[in-house]
Amino acid sequence: MPFRIATFNAGLAVGVLPYATERVPRVVEALAALDVDLLFVQEFWLDAHWDLLRRALESRLPHALRPEPAHPAPRAACSASQVRPLVACAEAKCSGLTDEALARCVVQSCAPTALALPTPCLNCIASRPVGTIHEIVDRCVGDPAAPAAPAAGSSSRFGGLIAYGGSFGTGLLSAAPLDDRDLLVFESTVNARGALYARVAAAELGALHVFAAHLSPGGPEQPPQLERLLDWVDAKAGRAPALLLGDLNTTPGSSLFRRLERAGFRDADVPDRRATFSHDGLGTGDVEDSGWRLDHVLVRGLDAGLRADRILDEPITMQAAGRAVRTTLSDHFGVLATLGGAGAGPAAR
Repeated sequence: MPFRIATFNAGLAVGVLPYATERVPRVVEALAALDVDLLFVQEFWLDAHWDLLRRALESRLPHALRPEPAHPAPRAACSASQVRPLVACAEAKCSGLTDEALARCVVQSCAPTALALPTPCLNCIASRPVGTIHEIVDRCVGDPAAPAAPAAGSSSRFGGLIAYGGSFGTGLLSAAPLDDRDLLVFESTVNARGALYARVAAAELGALHVFAAHLSPGGPEQPPQLERLLDWVDAKAGRAPALLLGDLNTTPGSSLFRRLERAGFRDADVPDRRATFSHDGLGTGDVEDSGWRLDHVLVRGLDAGLRADRILDEPITMQAAGRAVRTTLSDHFGVLATLGGAGAGPAAR
């Protein structure tokens, strides 16, 4: 029986990508319908969204691995006077908005005011951007008479912002136990980045060393992340069969993808060459085949056949902001890989 693996970047970036909150139930429903043995998700930034997925899949994929936040947001990190300018800006420019719509409006219209906050206060507010502006800031306001929390050193041009409370946004779910679990934390700014590791028994294939990663999208952070990841793979797996999956933010033919190939990783024998990232899908629902193939399932040290197919790429229509909108589940499409099994494909099981 083939071993089936899926990876999906759900793009549930509240305040950054459109319809994040509204897409959650549709994303969870689509992932729960997959017939897979191992699933790796990215950009489930909020624990509440991850919890919905866990509950939907716990009967078929009962074993889960999700890393703790890299830099948990401090509580009661703001004084009432510190947040007053941000509240005033949100009330003036984002009146009546909540949740997804409010977060996007504040990012677009009040970013300079938000970035002027002390870093601990800013990171607390950015850890859970759900609710009204008063509900969001009230979670972070402590005793007004207490001294303001000291600002941490700024780590980037974003004023030291650490989004979503330092969440990595990732999770690994499996039908078989996830043994010898581990986490590799990368140097990054704004969003925490890292790689998960577990050893999984894959039926007739034996033990697989599974590495699941979400690398930064280009820039100077990405090449060092890849080198650390490959060193980690060597240290953990040696010459044993290894599986690498996730949004690696590199496309076949690029220098970083060639580095993966030199390290011994191979793409599917019958890879789906269509793009897995869409510039316009969330905004229009239009799905194109050309572009960047950023999401991968790669193997090393294993002779079994590997087939990959693009999934979760159909346009959807849903209600958002009181109207019907045509969109996609994410700005990424998923990849379903079948490892082993003669002629196995998406319909075979």
